Amino acid sequence: MIDRAGKLTSEAGATLARRLAARPEPELRVDWSHANGDYTHDRQRGEHSPRLRPRIRVEPTGLALVDTLLSDPRPWTFEDHGRYMESWRLTLPSDREAVAMHLLPHLLNIWERPGYFHRYVAALFSQDGPVGEATALLIAAQVAERGRDLLLSAAAAGLLPAVECGRQLGLCLRRDVARMSDVRAILEECAERGAHREVWQIMTGLLAVYLPGPDERPHASHTQALSFAIDAARRAGARGPLPAAEEAAARKGASRFVRTARALHAQLGG
Repeated sequence: MIDRAGKLTSEAGATLARRLAARPEPELRVDWSHANGDYTHDRQRGEHSPRLRPRIRVEPTGLALVDTLLSDPRPWTFEDHGRYMESWRLTLPSDREAVAMHLLPHLLNIWERPGYFHRYVAALFSQDGPVGEATALLIAAQVAERGRDLLLSAAAAGLLPAVECGRQLGLCLRRDVARMSDVRAILEECAERGAHREVWQIMTGLLAVYLPGPDERPHASHTQALSFAIDAARRAGARGPLPAAEEAAARKGASRFVRTARALHAQLGG
């Protein structure tokens, strides 16, 4: 792409060529927030209807439209309704993760956003650039909506940040964006279709944030997650330490949650 940009003769083309040659990578992060402020750690619970606050930091390019897309996305408003969303990836063909950031403000407005939102996420797989937290969250939220095909497409393209996707799935579960029963059904189907290693990696990220902390009480959905993790580990032939399972297995008592955690710990060779 740098060679092609070097052949452009306009001032904007020369600016683009310089930018590509220097190739500054944007600094990107996603903050979850709720009515009373930001979430400060992964296991924190908050009020319903969380919001996402994507952050983009990069040196300006001098191109107004590009710089708009390489800055913090605007909060979602009904008036915008994702206008021109399909064109964002065409403006930044080599900055997949930055485009993913701009999709995030629309992600949790399930009752308001267009029903074809998933196609904008799928289009990211044909772009260039690394995948990260934003792409992982987009895939995770779509999985929670029974988006099997999106996860499988990402895995087939080698563009599934599986552990981070699992972490984001865990956050979606903790913050009432998804239900464990729906997530399990989709991941089970993906494993049966050949993505068993990716599903196990997803579960390692999910369990790390979703399982209850020392000051939290386990519920049936936590046990369900552990039970599925045993099947996922067996399919993937997974072995080795998993701190989240070890922490749960070390709890006192013999509840179903603790017994299941111990079974997973043993499955992994603990």
